[in-house]
Amino acid sequence: MTRESRAGYCATSPELELWLARHIEQGFDAESLVLSMLRSGYDATFARDTVNAALGHRPPVRQVPAPAPVVTRQAAESIATSAASPIAVSPVSSSTPSAGRNAFRHEGREVPILFALEAPRILLLQNLLDGTECDALITLAHDRLQRSPVVNPDTGDENLIDARTSMGAMFQVGEHALIQRIEARIAAITGLPVEHGEGLQILNYKPGGEYQPHFDFFNPQRPGEARQLRVGGQRVATLVIYLNSPPAGGATAFPKLGLEVAPVKGNAVFFRYKQPDGTLDDRTLHAGLPVESGEKWIATKWLREQPYRSRG
Repeated sequence: MTRESRAGYCATSPELELWLARHIEQGFDAESLVLSMLRSGYDATFARDTVNAALGHRPPVRQVPAPAPVVTRQAAESIATSAASPIAVSPVSSSTPSAGRNAFRHEGREVPILFALEAPRILLLQNLLDGTECDALITLAHDRLQRSPVVNPDTGDENLIDARTSMGAMFQVGEHALIQRIEARIAAITGLPVEHGEGLQILNYKPGGEYQPHFDFFNPQRPGEARQLRVGGQRVATLVIYLNSPPAGGATAFPKLGLEVAPVKGNAVFFRYKQPDGTLDDRTLHAGLPVESGEKWIATKWLREQPYRSRG
């Protein structure tokens, strides 16, 4: 048995070097790059050394165990050389803030981390969008607003329920230049490629509007929710962006954690529910609390474990 078949693929290529350069430029951190290479079948030592060399003067990558699944050399080459199917970069690592990172940077924009919770993984990001971008998304959504449905867990159909009282507008991935720019920023910060995101959803809550406690991930034991897994796999994380600052109410609450995130224009809360061992963290139960004064506008991005395609 060769070293490659025992431990993983150990050869570099111009395509891999280009892939690393492109993702480093987009702001992906060292650990995300190493984990992506491991999941694509690369040898752990080779992945760490290659990423460290590509990062140059940047801090070394912490030791990461190789994953159990072994990908063939042919599959690894295919992933590395396909521009249409880049290696899937993992979500923001649970160790990122402890490694000294206090902000993300993308195309000249700095996005400070206001707080980070380790388990479950929750980040509050400041000024993910500027005021002009927030206002522009609201303007784009106005003509599309309709009552927001939820997925029926038994049938998979989208139904209206009293627990969710918002109006919403859905956009296709990359549908508008502004949305393309925002989606690229989200990919750089979360570590998941644009293709893993569902379309951006803009939501509007009037006074009294709320979304009662719920999970964003799907329950594969319920036939209706299992249908959703066929178009991108499980949801792994959510990003909620606040497009305005309501005078009162409208916080995002995590009742099992005793945590409430106030809606502040331009800020965003990111939370991840799929854990490294594949289990789903029910501590990410969350709610949109009732709006007490004014109205609330948010943009929601759900992120999948695989490239997402609409059911059509």
